[in-house]
Amino acid sequence: MDNQFFTVDVFGSWAEVGMVIAAILAGFLMIYPMIKNFRTSKKKKRTHPTSESFLSMHSRIHEYLTELRVVLDGCRTLVCHFHNGGEFLDGTSMKKFSLTHESTNPGVSDVRLDSQDVLLTLYVELLEHVVRNNPKPVMVRDLPDCHWKRVLESQQVVLFSLIPLYDVSGAVITGFLCTEWCSLSKADEVDERMVEFEVREKSRLIQVELAKQK
Repeated sequence: MDNQFFTVDVFGSWAEVGMVIAAILAGFLMIYPMIKNFRTSKKKKRTHPTSESFLSMHSRIHEYLTELRVVLDGCRTLVCHFHNGGEFLDGTSMKKFSLTHESTNPGVSDVRLDSQDVLLTLYVELLEHVVRNNPKPVMVRDLPDCHWKRVLESQQVVLFSLIPLYDVSGAVITGFLCTEWCSLSKADEVDERMVEFEVREKSRLIQVELAKQK
C-alpha cells in the first residue's frame, strides 16, 4: 500500500511524531524524580526546626498570642492542633489534640504540659464550641457538667473565647485558638464586640503563618 499522500510520506511523518513524543516522555520520566527530590529537600529545609523560616513563623504566632492576650486583658491565650496518635484494638485511629503555642500573664501557670496528646473523646463539648465558629465569650459556669468544664475550673478559668483554625483551603478545621480570663473582675469588664473582632483577626493571621508549613 502506498503511504504517499500528495507526495507526503504519511506513515513516516506519524512515526517521527511518535518518536518525538516518546523522547519527551522519556525525558520527563528521567527528570521527574530529580524535581520531586528537589521539592522534598526544599520543603524539609523550610520546615526544619532550626531553619530561619520555621523560627520566624512560630515566633510570629507567639507574638500574635501575646498581643491578643494583652489587648483583651486575658490571662492566657493558646493554640491547639488536632492530630492522630496510636490506634485502638479494633484498628481505628485515636483522635487527639495538643497545645502547640501559649502565652500567659506573669503569675499565671501554663497548661502546655497537661495538654499534649489529649483524647478528643473526652472533649466533645469543646468540639461543639469549635464547630460553631463563634468567638463570643462564654462563662465556664454556664457549661454543662463535663470533663472539659472541670479542667477549666481546675485552671481557674472563669471566661473563655474559642474559634476554629482552618487549613489552607479553608474547608478543614485543624485546631483552635482560645483566649481565657481567670478573674471575675476582668471577665465583667470584657467587651464582647472587641473580643470577637480581635480574636477573628488574630486567628486569620495565625492561619496565614501556619499555611507556610505546607
